[in-house]
Amino acid sequence: MSTRAKLGGICLLSYAIGVLLSPYFLPTDFLTVNVAPLFIDKRLLSAQHISITNDDALNNEEDELELPPMKYEAPYKQVIGDDDDPFHGVDIVLHRNGEPDPCMRQQQQQQQSQLDGDASSSFTLLEKLLERLGVTIANDNSDDAAAPSTPSKETLSPLSQSILRSTEQFAKPLSFDSKYDLDATLTHAFATNTQSIFSNAQSSCGPTWEQDPTKPHYLDQVNENYNLLSSYSSLLKYCDMGIDRTPIQPDHNNLVRLAQVKSLPCTFHTREGLRVTSLSMLVELAREVKSDKSGEGECGVGDNNEESDQQTCTSGNGGDGGNARKELHLYAVSAGRVFMFAPKHVGEVFELPHVKGPQGLPVSLQVMSLTPRVFDIYNFFNRDESAAIVDKALKETSETHKMKRSSTGASGYNLNSKRTSENGFDTHGKEAQIVKRRCMDILGFDEYEESLTDGLQVLRYNKTTGYFPHMDWIDDPRKKEEHNFDSAGIGSNRFATILLYMSDLEAGDGGETLFSHGWPAGQAEEEHVQLDDAIDALRASGDVEGILKRDSWEEKMVANCRSRLAVRPHSSRAVLFYSQHPDGSVDQSSLHGGCPVITDQPKWAANLWAWNSIRGGFPGSPKNEHVVEKNRAANKSPENDQQKHATFINDKSDESMRHAQLFFQDTFWGNYGFDDPPLGINTFKGHKWHVRVDGEV
Repeated sequence: MSTRAKLGGICLLSYAIGVLLSPYFLPTDFLTVNVAPLFIDKRLLSAQHISITNDDALNNEEDELELPPMKYEAPYKQVIGDDDDPFHGVDIVLHRNGEPDPCMRQQQQQQQSQLDGDASSSFTLLEKLLERLGVTIANDNSDDAAAPSTPSKETLSPLSQSILRSTEQFAKPLSFDSKYDLDATLTHAFATNTQSIFSNAQSSCGPTWEQDPTKPHYLDQVNENYNLLSSYSSLLKYCDMGIDRTPIQPDHNNLVRLAQVKSLPCTFHTREGLRVTSLSMLVELAREVKSDKSGEGECGVGDNNEESDQQTCTSGNGGDGGNARKELHLYAVSAGRVFMFAPKHVGEVFELPHVKGPQGLPVSLQVMSLTPRVFDIYNFFNRDESAAIVDKALKETSETHKMKRSSTGASGYNLNSKRTSENGFDTHGKEAQIVKRRCMDILGFDEYEESLTDGLQVLRYNKTTGYFPHMDWIDDPRKKEEHNFDSAGIGSNRFATILLYMSDLEAGDGGETLFSHGWPAGQAEEEHVQLDDAIDALRASGDVEGILKRDSWEEKMVANCRSRLAVRPHSSRAVLFYSQHPDGSVDQSSLHGGCPVITDQPKWAANLWAWNSIRGGFPGSPKNEHVVEKNRAANKSPENDQQKHATFINDKSDESMRHAQLFFQDTFWGNYGFDDPPLGINTFKGHKWHVRVDGEV
């Protein structure tokens, strides 16, 4: 073979080896900017305890080649600590919002094995090539040989490296303390095929909805022009549902779009609903997982043990003790959407140590039903709060908020013959505000936002009164209202209800909350009682004889309450259920009603409706623009004309108001001093607001 042919073969072999190794050890342009003798990265050799003894092959020891550390490595290590990467030994397991089964799993052990295998075979090729070039290789892997220092990148876990590579893709500097920056960084790290810690071939984290062919996703249009999506997994489209499916939240303008594709990121929560808002929080979660000694072997909620709700599971060899890998489960929530719990079996418990009840006890949830999704809430509120809320409702004199016959409908005061209860609203009372904020903490919101809640509705059911099965989700199929209620699109609607029971009723007294599509927990299908049989049994008992009319809706309700899923009231009991699916579509199984009370003791209750986005009457709420224009042309008053939006601004003209505070009656609302921002508030005619300084009005 001629010398020229040999040289050509050597060059081709060198190029092939460089391409093989570059993803792990070398920058992609290393071979093209260095002369042939210098193409060997000494970090690569030192990792295998190999030294080069031919002084002509490389420069002197002082000129040892080193790649610069990653751009954000120094501030990153300040957060995670220099000594030990907390993500070593922890595998990230990703779920879509509301789904108990994961859609992606980190395969760290396989990744490391693959990397080591590729490196080993590559060194065999290197040895052969160097021998052909006349370079002698000595193996320093002896007991008395000092191991070379490990480069900074190699001390970091795959997750840390993926996060750091992702931060380098953004044009602006990112902060590890910003939840918006972290959302974008994690989404990029999880969704980028070239940098992800996941095996995207096994990913099922794509969109859960069917794309309308007449309305293509804007990412598809971007891809047609620039072919960018080939570098990303389907998670990208799950996180950004598209312009027509992404409601605008109050903090929408703070979201950080991903580099290159400019799509919106997911938010990430724990199984218990705690939103991950900073790198330090993610570090703490990883450390908690590593310190948890529960269970051995790979597991998930309810797997192999229906009594277990633990989702911090080992994924290494059973009995390996501290060497077993751990799993950190994260739940990805699409941009503009809200977190929802992901129950797997009835009886499952969700401990919420980040939410404290009135006695400082941690709140917990227990699954009552999967369809509909209904949860008992423990340690949520107490009898003192209950009594205070009822007392304020009875003393309310405002026409819009005082106790009166309950109404129905999206707007206006509309009486319904099948809703015979009474209700009033407490929007700003001290106890109401405490309970509302606690509700939002449970639902996974890291910040309280008044525009995502209704007032606390206080209900009284006297003897024979009830409420026919209905949806809390407001239906406006023909879009006749100014407000856009289409929560599957960009509209807002009620997505969750928390019911509070404030009186004790015995079995047989009625007053239960009925879920018409649910069955009693643990009841076998062959034990289900159909409505006709339930009515016969009720009539045979004589419990409603002389109280309710035969064949009335009230009689049917009581029969259903004794055969279907029903929650019996007792003081300080609370229940959560969802009216929407995680993608915003209505959950028809959430149909529910208030069973008629058949005893002389009234039933007191309250409920809070939480909205998936800004509700009507607040700035930024979604509108049906054609209705707005029609009403404007007809000179018609806008909806919610009883409700007013007020902005309180301290004009700094009175020095005594430098440290002022704003109160609604006796409830603190916000700081109102010289250095405080204006306070925007939705209020009603008759409400009284006070400005106080040092406690004085």
